[in-house]
Amino acid sequence: MQLSDLIKPLDQMTDDELREHLSKIRHSRTKAKPATVNREKRAAKKGATGRISKVDDLFGGLSDEEKAELIKQLGG
Repeated sequence: MQLSDLIKPLDQMTDDELREHLSKIRHSRTKAKPATVNREKRAAKKGATGRISKVDDLFGGLSDEEKAELIKQLGG
């Protein structure tokens, strides 16, 4: 099967076929809008900093002795 078998040449298409083909091309175009891309970046960044601040909050309340004991337990 050849590529030419899948699509008729433009000079052989009727007006209705040309309009339909143009319509398909116009509706199939996709482009990421900058607002969407920026929103996704902000969400990823917010999630990462949120996790870090939660960890800081958890360990920030521990005393030095408790931190040393935790490190000892995690280290082996």
